[in-house]
Amino acid sequence: MTRINLPILLFALMQIQMQLSYCNAFAFQLPKIQMPWEGGSTSPALSSTKNKKSPITSNDKVVIFGATGGVGQLVTKKLSARDGKNYQLRIAARDSARAKETLDNDDIDVVELNLVGDDKATDAELQTAMEGATGVVVSIGTTAFPTKRWDGGNNPQAIDMEAVTRIANAASNVDTIRRVVLLTSVGVNRTKQMPFLILNLFGVLDAKRAGEDAVKSAASEAGFSYSIVRPGRLVGGPYTNLDLANLFKIEGGAENGVDVA
Repeated sequence: MTRINLPILLFALMQIQMQLSYCNAFAFQLPKIQMPWEGGSTSPALSSTKNKKSPITSNDKVVIFGATGGVGQLVTKKLSARDGKNYQLRIAARDSARAKETLDNDDIDVVELNLVGDDKATDAELQTAMEGATGVVVSIGTTAFPTKRWDGGNNPQAIDMEAVTRIANAASNVDTIRRVVLLTSVGVNRTKQMPFLILNLFGVLDAKRAGEDAVKSAASEAGFSYSIVRPGRLVGGPYTNLDLANLFKIEGGAENGVDVA
């Protein structure tokens, strides 16, 4: 049986994290966040606006999947504080009590909805969660390598492929949806190159690419526009992962903010 040298493996994983910090990476800072439907962006993203539906405007409803994650928290807080643009926010969370405590905003509608496991939401429940919304932000994910976060089936295939696909398909059945924004990862089209070959050992990049394809297909079928954001290493708070960025509270790059096409 082949033995794995743990120190060497840990060193390799550390190198991946360090390299990804410089692979088209950008971190998040609230004052500079610009949502895709607001235009005027130069950041790396795939975007399609070839739809027949009108743009998202003030008072429109936006549904966010993954709002308690690091990126999701920042997007949610920023959308709830847009000057002159009072979006109605709905959060789909597996633990509504935790989501309310984390986001600490009584104006945000929180619906309890699980995306994986035996009690995962039905297609009809996903569609109901998005009823009346014009925008959907999908910022869900898990760790690239097996960790405790994989418990209960919370692995890349279940989250980045299956859950994203189901969200996209449900969105295609909601007539009011005009824009879907999906956060994936740098390297989804470079899985045979280093360091992405190692990052994809357990299929996380393959799963994310499948999720992207599902969003594109749903957009083509239903006529809504989409943006797919492929960041590299995201550093800076809020810290939600047990990784080096959390351990050392890495803040590098946070001054860059994020503008999404």
